[in-house]
Amino acid sequence: MELEALVGGSDAVPGEEIIEYESTGSGLGVEDVQMYNPGGHHPVHLDDILDGRFEVTHKLGNGGFGIVWLCRDLVLKKWRAVKILTAKHSSKGIEERIFNHLRNQCTSEDLAKNHISLPLEDFWIQGPNGRHLCVVMPVFGWAVSSWRLAQRGWKETTNTNARDVCRQIIESLHFLHSHGICHGDFRPNNILMKIEGINDLSQEEILELMGEPECIEIETVSGQPPGPRAPEYCVPPVDPFWCENISTNSIVIIDFGESFFTENSPKSTGIPNLYAPPEVMFENSGKPGPYSDIWALACTIFEVRTSEPLFTTSGSLIDIPIDDIELYLGRLPPVYSKAYLKMLRKIRSPSTPRRRESDSESANSKALNEPELQQMMQSDPLEKERVEFAKGSGYSDVLEARLGAENKVYRDLQDPKDLPPDQQSEFIVWKYSREEVVQFADLLRKMLSYEPAERIQSKSVIWHPWVICQYLGHDSLDLRTSSSSPSDRKDTRNTNGTHYCIGREFKCSTVVRSREGGADCFWCATKNYVLNLIRR
Repeated sequence: MELEALVGGSDAVPGEEIIEYESTGSGLGVEDVQMYNPGGHHPVHLDDILDGRFEVTHKLGNGGFGIVWLCRDLVLKKWRAVKILTAKHSSKGIEERIFNHLRNQCTSEDLAKNHISLPLEDFWIQGPNGRHLCVVMPVFGWAVSSWRLAQRGWKETTNTNARDVCRQIIESLHFLHSHGICHGDFRPNNILMKIEGINDLSQEEILELMGEPECIEIETVSGQPPGPRAPEYCVPPVDPFWCENISTNSIVIIDFGESFFTENSPKSTGIPNLYAPPEVMFENSGKPGPYSDIWALACTIFEVRTSEPLFTTSGSLIDIPIDDIELYLGRLPPVYSKAYLKMLRKIRSPSTPRRRESDSESANSKALNEPELQQMMQSDPLEKERVEFAKGSGYSDVLEARLGAENKVYRDLQDPKDLPPDQQSEFIVWKYSREEVVQFADLLRKMLSYEPAERIQSKSVIWHPWVICQYLGHDSLDLRTSSSSPSDRKDTRNTNGTHYCIGREFKCSTVVRSREGGADCFWCATKNYVLNLIRR
């Protein structure tokens, strides 16, 4: 990618030299140093004091839109996360408009209940690469994906906590959608866990938790000093597990850099392909909207529930998880498969070895008439693969088969010193309940439709039994429709367990009680749950 396109683009000042830097390596987690050019990052060193008030202590994270620094507020004597946006992104004002809209529409209590954190304050910095917006936030902990990896999947507490975190994630997205906002980059890295007690820690205690920051020298290709455009060194972010001992099980949504209002959709967003819906993943095949967030939400709650990503890439040239998507959902529709072929052709060159085309690629690269197409579909190896995947699992559906598979893990015993080496660890096997597997797979299928308009909305996700049962404190609930007519019922509850409420009559095979009190019927508890969301 050309450096001018990478950083400044059309916003770069004409005639300004673009400095090229030596690579620092991709495995260190540092920012792209080529972005220390006009329109890009602001150079920062440890111990710098920003805006005369925020002393830089460590790096919390970085991305294409900015870098987040751990700072000590020298006035309030509190720890803060200060995100310095790139000059190019600062000039667009995207996040500011989103924040102002939420401030005008919602109370701080509403935002807190729905896991949304807005900046405490902001300021601007003028630097060698442009003018940068800096937003000041509370310090939050690790990404929800790191939190989930630290949980022990076979424990009942993990089952409860992971599903509760999924519920919080769903509620937060529903809240944004109900206020006309699409997040645009809804994925585990943008969902953090809240932490406790950090403002009581001294700098020494903070660094004991996070580790001393490492400094990696920045060098230019020309051999000239990197300043003033770039700092003398870059700092890798803190270890993602630094806050394990002070983490809560409550989430917060961050990073609104790709967000937009539902009535003003952009052409695309920068969400990574592992979480991107087809209309975003494949060029010129659709525009993002609330339905795009729903696809990303499905990928996210799957990962939080299982600790594994739903999709993985198979080494394709453009890093698209096409094999997994087709395994779970079937063949790509023509609008997407044609877009995929165009993307492949763009990046191929005479020196690039051609990989073997998948069946869907080869089918779309030929002019098949209808009989030939029907014959190909009848002998489709993908459908055979889908059948084989579920075969012997006890499930007929690929998603159910994956969710219902055995999970296995070795773990070391706590006090193995008196045991022989081959007995110092144990092999643990566990499964999710069949009821949950069926319900969760049903929810995911409704969120992962190829056709954006066919994906359920966030309010329907909230109403889904897999979500409601978590609110009620049950893995699942078996509901059977009563055969008697509602008009024959005068009482709201009868001795046979049949109950008439909110316009329908059901026989509840299990009496439930809401965690928030009161209801002993599934539908009454559900009504209370939804009313509680509306009040928020």
